[in-house]
Amino acid sequence: MLAPPILEIYVLWHPDDLDGQDIADGLLDHFRGTTYSGLVGGAVDVYVRSAGWRTADGPPRPIPCVEELPNGLPSPQLTVVLPVIGTYLARAVGTDQYWRKYFADLMKTAGANEHVVGVFPLDIDFIGNTPSDLLSILTPTAFLPPWCALDIDAICRELAHRVASMIGDPLGRQLKVFISHTKRHSPHEDPDDVNRLLRVVRRVIANRTRLTAFFDDTDIPAGSNWDETLLKEASESALLIVRTDLYAGREWCQREVLVAKESGMPIVTLQAVRVLEERGSFLMDHMPVVPLQGENKKAWAKAVERALDQLVDEALKRALWRHQERQLRELGFHWLPPSAPEPVTLAPWLRTLKEQGGHLQQYLVMHPDPPLGPEEARVIDDLAVLSGFESGAIDVVTPRTFSSRGGRPQ
Repeated sequence: MLAPPILEIYVLWHPDDLDGQDIADGLLDHFRGTTYSGLVGGAVDVYVRSAGWRTADGPPRPIPCVEELPNGLPSPQLTVVLPVIGTYLARAVGTDQYWRKYFADLMKTAGANEHVVGVFPLDIDFIGNTPSDLLSILTPTAFLPPWCALDIDAICRELAHRVASMIGDPLGRQLKVFISHTKRHSPHEDPDDVNRLLRVVRRVIANRTRLTAFFDDTDIPAGSNWDETLLKEASESALLIVRTDLYAGREWCQREVLVAKESGMPIVTLQAVRVLEERGSFLMDHMPVVPLQGENKKAWAKAVERALDQLVDEALKRALWRHQERQLRELGFHWLPPSAPEPVTLAPWLRTLKEQGGHLQQYLVMHPDPPLGPEEARVIDDLAVLSGFESGAIDVVTPRTFSSRGGRPQ
């Protein structure tokens, strides 16, 4: 399925700042990888700007948000530029009027289009404390944290967070992470281990990200309605599940997951079962899972970072999917869930259809790839039949399966 581009990321660096190419390669692998590949085609792409355009030692080709593409080619809805600031780039802007104008024009465009154009510099040589013409042009608050320069995973996480914040959907200007956990411990668990893991989660969020965190034991003000506050936060935040031995069986843990799923929030599970989980829960499937490995705080911190990386990606993917909704609804889709339908999310939608007197012969549903498996699809059809619809009335597709049909219902 062809679609106008949604997000284009441009990595910009001076050819003599050699780390620029490595960072560009890392961003290309990440944003063109499996997490974002399930969106409608062309949703995310990564481009580079480094080699001189007019002259060998001059600035690179202009970015389309500054200078329109030729031949009527469509511009993306969202443009993000990551300038990799090394010694040579800072020096070029200080000595070359054309490099200086290149950045001045870019920042002028971003300033006039703050919700669709973002410039998020990365200082790789830690020149930020040195006055320079380049640093005076750029917006100081937009810089990625300096410790990102040594960690491509952190660069990808921080950039995805900035883009999601720029869009403002689904979670506002700053991503809040609801930490869903159980305070009770199984007889097999060392209570200190559970508490130690939660401390690691807190520390990683505070020291290694710009995310905000919600912990029910510290962030609900005295005198507040505890139940109401928890459910509100679960419905408006990205959910990180810390799944220890007893988590799946706890009523409030189940309720938090259910509310987050029904609200379409991003969810990732940190799988931290240490000895035995006596029962699972069908509420807690259909989401990315990151295993907790190792026995020391360093290994745990790495697992927590991986889970947060995935959670931020899920938040950005959802925001981009919402950007594509209007176009997809014009193609006749009736429901566009941000993840594959499952009993937990399908049942409320079917109930709403019945209450509205649903009478169409077929309802077209699209979610991001990958598609449901044959047995999963059969269960979805069974639920629809039990709800009073004909078998096959709920046609569930993904961008790829819909394109393979030539863009037609079955």
